[in-house]
Amino acid sequence: MGDAHIIAHGLGGASFSEPENVQAECALLGAILTNGRRVMPMVEEYLRPEHFYDPLNGVIYEAALHMHGRGIEPNPLLIRDRIGGHDVLMGRVPAEYIAQIMLAMVGIANAGEYGRAIFDAWTRRQLRSMCLDVSRLCLNPIGQSGEDLVEQLESGLLDIAQNMRESLPNVTIAEAIAQAIACGRDALARGSALAGLSWGYPALDRMTGGLLAEGLYLLGARPAMGKTALGLGIAMRVAARGERVLFWSGEMAARQLGARAGAAWAGLSTLSVFSGRRYDIPEDVETGMRVNLAPWQWDDLAEGERQAEGVPLELDTRSGLTVAGLRSRARRMKRSKAGLGLIVLDYVGLMQGSEAARRRGRYEEMSEISAGLKTLAKELGVPIIALAQLNRDVEKREDKRPIEADLRDSGGLEQDADMVAFLYRDHYYLAKEASGDGLQKRERETDEQFANRCSDLQFRMREAVGKAQVLIRKNRHGGTGSVRLRFDHDSTWFRDESEDPRSPAWVREVHS
Repeated sequence: MGDAHIIAHGLGGASFSEPENVQAECALLGAILTNGRRVMPMVEEYLRPEHFYDPLNGVIYEAALHMHGRGIEPNPLLIRDRIGGHDVLMGRVPAEYIAQIMLAMVGIANAGEYGRAIFDAWTRRQLRSMCLDVSRLCLNPIGQSGEDLVEQLESGLLDIAQNMRESLPNVTIAEAIAQAIACGRDALARGSALAGLSWGYPALDRMTGGLLAEGLYLLGARPAMGKTALGLGIAMRVAARGERVLFWSGEMAARQLGARAGAAWAGLSTLSVFSGRRYDIPEDVETGMRVNLAPWQWDDLAEGERQAEGVPLELDTRSGLTVAGLRSRARRMKRSKAGLGLIVLDYVGLMQGSEAARRRGRYEEMSEISAGLKTLAKELGVPIIALAQLNRDVEKREDKRPIEADLRDSGGLEQDADMVAFLYRDHYYLAKEASGDGLQKRERETDEQFANRCSDLQFRMREAVGKAQVLIRKNRHGGTGSVRLRFDHDSTWFRDESEDPRSPAWVREVHS
């Protein structure tokens, strides 16, 4: 039989038998035993012994793989000695079976295709087995809900997809350079000076060159620094430019996120959106009540709602999100006509790993989540921004600016991320100092020293109002450094330093 028949068909048997391609297995093993030095490099990177349908073929391949790794040429005599007496022989004589394999060898040039045919049959077996398991659970759920079964199916698909990526062929450096040049030409054709999507904040664009497809971006901060505000601001501004964005929040309801976006547009406090009262002026002295929002303020909120109608930003507020659950929704969005341009996760510490990873501890769970997010970014070809909460070690230092060691239970996040950045506002810590023991007179401190210290603290607080920094500590595709932003505490919204604070929070671009 020819190569095409071996690769395409195999010995399937009845229509309900397991997918397999024993002919391709024998043809590949025959090629390995004929010229292992040439054939093994074609398949060793992705093909594993468990991918073989016939267990004996898997044992033979494992022996050949082991010998090749030690620099020994696999040959029929050595392989025969290795498999002699093995349980998987099932009555077969090693010498006779080796001879059959040698006769099954069709050619060496197409050995790589035999390997892919074997891998393809294994993939289909995995899919069949997973579908049968879920099918049985549909009839006898054992306490599992339909949503649990969908997540189990998605998790299995994610594992299979990760294995499939291992079978992708290598790319030469010349091809890689050509791909990079094509990206640059595409950027010029778009009229953009950026290598990827704009962050929506020019200062971040200048430092990073934009959000690159397949990139994992980690943005860490202590509570109350404004990481949700910055994440939502980036998502809103990217979406306003026409890119569809998925924003997941593990701790806020959709209406809370909507209040922030509406307040930013109208220049109001988020409390004003929920209460319908003004927080931009003091409450009434006699009644202690705050004044109702003025008609023009309601109009501003209504205008913000109208402007947001054409913005393709979608909010996911499911609790305990897994990478498999995220992948399911993100893949559907990516396949749709509108596509998917960016994913923002608030925050990664609220995501859940598999049950097995959870049993191994939080560090292992976060490592699994991190690896899954990086794989998902590459699979979909979209950037993912993962917000992260920092541990309390920041509070113990005199210099409160975060460093990589402050990432909480980060697992492999720091290693997997293409960029690691931290959000920092000096005013937050100065205000805490002023409201706590910072304005208490210290032992052996003179009245003059105390007065000077208080005056200095008040001056630093005034200077720090509204100022924020994004500290880029790691950047695989560019430089590191500090990016300055402005923060409006009332509306919880970030702006670029160059922006007019009275300008719209975002500008919706209308594409013809």
